[in-house]
Amino acid sequence: MKKKLLVGNWKMYIEKPEEAKRFIAACKRKAQNISGVDVVLAPSFTLLPTLAAAAGSRIKIAGQTVSPFDDAQHTGEVSAVMLKAAGAAWVIVGHSERRATEGALVPAQVAAAHNAGLMVVLCVGETERDPSGAHFSVVAGQLAQALMGANGKPAAAKVVVAYEPVWAIGKDASEALPPAELREMVIFIRKTLADLLGRAVGIKIPILYGGSVDAHNAPGLLAEGDISGFLVGRASTEVTSFIELMRICKK
Repeated sequence: MKKKLLVGNWKMYIEKPEEAKRFIAACKRKAQNISGVDVVLAPSFTLLPTLAAAAGSRIKIAGQTVSPFDDAQHTGEVSAVMLKAAGAAWVIVGHSERRATEGALVPAQVAAAHNAGLMVVLCVGETERDPSGAHFSVVAGQLAQALMGANGKPAAAKVVVAYEPVWAIGKDASEALPPAELREMVIFIRKTLADLLGRAVGIKIPILYGGSVDAHNAPGLLAEGDISGFLVGRASTEVTSFIELMRICKK
């Protein structure tokens, strides 16, 4: 992926269709001269059709999660086929807020998304840093679990890995992960992907950073962290901050 990738996870910050439409209109207007960066937005399920209709070709749409079940007898679930029909081309799988209670479902979610032709943003990351380096084993285990499930290797070309250290989320940029440590983890993730999927495939999978990111630390993380872009939360619901991150990714 030569272009940088910016994925915005709206969580439940934007709740109404009119809010989503205003955001997209302002974002498209302010981003007219920003090229060289791919943009993906993940709204709540109820806003998927609205955002898909308003976004146009420049902004791709993602689901925030997907059902791991392949039958219809599950109340309240949203399948990969439903996501695609609603206008999504991407889906976030294994986000830290969901992995804590649904981690065992990640392999089936990846397989479901793959079978429906959705691009997967696969989130991995440790809860806390371990001086002994045990957090590397945690990340390796998450990757192996997701990519080597019961259905075998997924189409790795449809997977993007987002490294989101849980302990760094919500912190001030100065207290979050420094670029040198991010680069160390990115190198480790690339090696793990190469071991799991073969070097030719593993080295091509883009890696995003999903800890605390803002305009202050993003340039350094991008320049020194050897990443392909960012997965951001609340910053993706504020037009000014999101546009600034797009400009940084463009550079």
